[in-house]
Amino acid sequence: MRDFLVFVRHFYDDLRFVSSTLAALLMLMAMAAGVIASFEGIGYRDALYFTMITGLTVGYGDIVPTTVVARIVSVLVGLVGLVFFGIVVAAATRALGKSVEEKVRHHRKS
Repeated sequence: MRDFLVFVRHFYDDLRFVSSTLAALLMLMAMAAGVIASFEGIGYRDALYFTMITGLTVGYGDIVPTTVVARIVSVLVGLVGLVFFGIVVAAATRALGKSVEEKVRHHRKS
């Protein structure tokens, strides 16, 4: 359990380091939802749901863009989602590496 808590601490620290970038990417996705809602004639909540599902690259298919602009924005949302989650995975990988290094240092002292 201690190892997991060490990982969480490092992960949180690394996410704080990139928090402004992640916030900017989320803001882009929220703005994209507004564009999609406008061009598709759907509510903002549905467009935001669609945007998040697309950004996660899940794409359930229950909401499908029909206009050219919404389709282009959807592709861009998918790319933004890849960057967003790539950053999160990179932070997790870095945190795991720091946790392992910390454990190795602790064992060498013992």
